[in-house]
Amino acid sequence: MWWISFEETGDFRDIPHLFHFLELLLVFFAKVPDPDKVSHITFPQWHGTSWKGKNGQVYNEWLLQRLYPGVVFGPRVEEGGDKVVIDRAKFNCGDINKTWCKFIRNFDPYLWTRTLVIPMNPSPLPVVTYVNRQNARDRKLDPHVHSKFIEYMLGIPGIEFIDIKMEDLSFDDQFALANKTDLLIGVHGNGLSHAAFMRPHRNVVEIFTPGWPFHWDYYTLSKMMGHEYMCIFNSSVCIPQMFVKNKGFPCTQLAHIPMGCISAIIDQIKEEK
Repeated sequence: MWWISFEETGDFRDIPHLFHFLELLLVFFAKVPDPDKVSHITFPQWHGTSWKGKNGQVYNEWLLQRLYPGVVFGPRVEEGGDKVVIDRAKFNCGDINKTWCKFIRNFDPYLWTRTLVIPMNPSPLPVVTYVNRQNARDRKLDPHVHSKFIEYMLGIPGIEFIDIKMEDLSFDDQFALANKTDLLIGVHGNGLSHAAFMRPHRNVVEIFTPGWPFHWDYYTLSKMMGHEYMCIFNSSVCIPQMFVKNKGFPCTQLAHIPMGCISAIIDQIKEEK
């Protein structure tokens, strides 16, 4: 039996953040994919229930209990078993995206989907979910760009378009919404973590707003799940490889969203349906 120890010995300590917890959880799942072999999980750097989530939410615990039914949260009392330490500081000097790139070939998104019990019952229409961050303090669309985007999406025939603020839903409902989503669209932020709860080989569009440099986070998460990924940066579609040369340069403007490219993705989804 395995005993997992999620540790944060470096400077970065944010396990209660859903995406950062998934960073560590997906690495462990790639290393030890058999849920029946996990008996104990502990968080030595986190006191009490603080590891479970932020703002009173317990999504981290929810995920672990779904993946590992019957697991005990706390150190092993009896002797024996194998201990696996998952510590961001020990993965490529804390660069989790480099670590994910090494594990992409070992990570089975279908096994992950079956273990999380994600239903395979797609909607007859393409489901396009937009993670609305307009109530956030930062990383949100200019109001004019946002209104034009919503207007355009509502005018696309033959799709189910869902404009949602994830914080308005329970985590069960967030999980269920991700299950049926064919195309997830959102500004760079934690809402795109729901790409991990979509069925494999779906689609993700990430939008960067002015002042924010490109981050690999949701690109590598999408690749782990087998999703097609598109990045919108400076009002243009950019492939992530372009940012190796321009690493550290922030997005300077987002005058519009290239809707023709999003429409092309939706057309492809319709053909697959």
